[in-house]
Amino acid sequence: MKKSFATYGKAIILIVALLLLQGMKAQAQQDKKDDTNWIDEITSRVTPYGSLRIGAGFAEEGEIGIANNAPRIGIKLKHALSKNEADNFNVIGGIELGLNLVSRDETVEFAVDPGAGIAQVGDAVFARLGYAGFSYQDLEFTFGKQNSVYYQLGANQIDKFSAFGGAAIGVWNISDGGVSGTGRANQLLKLTYANSGLKIGVQGQARNISVNSKSLDTYGFGASYTIDGFAIGLGYNRVLDGVEDPLPNQAKDGDEAFVTSASYEKNRFSIAASYASLKQHQRLGDDFYDASGVEFYLGYVFSKNERWKVAGGFNYLTPDDNEGLGDFNTAFAIGEVSYTFKKSSKIFAATKIDQSKTTTGNRRNQSVFGIGIKFDF
Repeated sequence: MKKSFATYGKAIILIVALLLLQGMKAQAQQDKKDDTNWIDEITSRVTPYGSLRIGAGFAEEGEIGIANNAPRIGIKLKHALSKNEADNFNVIGGIELGLNLVSRDETVEFAVDPGAGIAQVGDAVFARLGYAGFSYQDLEFTFGKQNSVYYQLGANQIDKFSAFGGAAIGVWNISDGGVSGTGRANQLLKLTYANSGLKIGVQGQARNISVNSKSLDTYGFGASYTIDGFAIGLGYNRVLDGVEDPLPNQAKDGDEAFVTSASYEKNRFSIAASYASLKQHQRLGDDFYDASGVEFYLGYVFSKNERWKVAGGFNYLTPDDNEGLGDFNTAFAIGEVSYTFKKSSKIFAATKIDQSKTTTGNRRNQSVFGIGIKFDF
């Protein structure tokens, strides 16, 4: 009998141990599954992206330089606040960092927009964008450092060149346009609406950086409409807290900018043009001036595999006659040929034929020929 009890006891202990092991294994599998679901859930909310861009240029007087072409990495966040997707109420946000892959080259300049804000020039890694907010159906409200409606809706149609360009319509007037609100605006509150090709946006900056600071230190609005390959847009921005003699991180009194753009894309052909009227927005040394600017782009995909493309255009910015700046202007033509890989990654060769003048009528900049690579992921 004792032997039977001992045998039964061992069998019971073995069964209990097996059940415990099975339970532990099931729990481990469930924990692993939960971890996987957690990771999947997080990654489903976050979208990473990046663009590595470097160019090598040759100036007409013999200088050779390797320069950044606005490389960046970033993430975008979108998280639903309701299980019912039809409600479409989300938390959204984004972070974008600029990369100084090579030291800046002032003779051979590639970037179509400035790489860093005033205090970040030369930093190996710097903030380009950082914002958070909410979206509901066709509306978005965001706050932080972000692209202005002046650029997004009024001027973005012309931003098509791989290098050069972006000099005549006032987007990047002081560094990255963060102070005045026309570029990557600092401390920006922005509300946008987008539906069926129509986009409308309003914005205001709360910067508190000058003695004239107000509740909103700048305001702006923009609108664009796209239909059948044709797009038209406009943007307006006005500074309210400008000072007469601004520091590098302050805006000028009377700073005001207006831009309108139009573009058309059909099959292999694309064309775009922008016009800007700028008041106390552009700077020459310590002086600000009124000016008008025009940018033009024309592109054509000429190969059967639709990978080879040729493009050309120009930038022209001239001060108003009453500014007393003599012959000063910004004037250059652009020519470009590129080969596109997947997801807009490409190699290209481009030239900038520069005829910009100083106040005395002398040539201000050298012409540049460059080659570059852009790899998006």
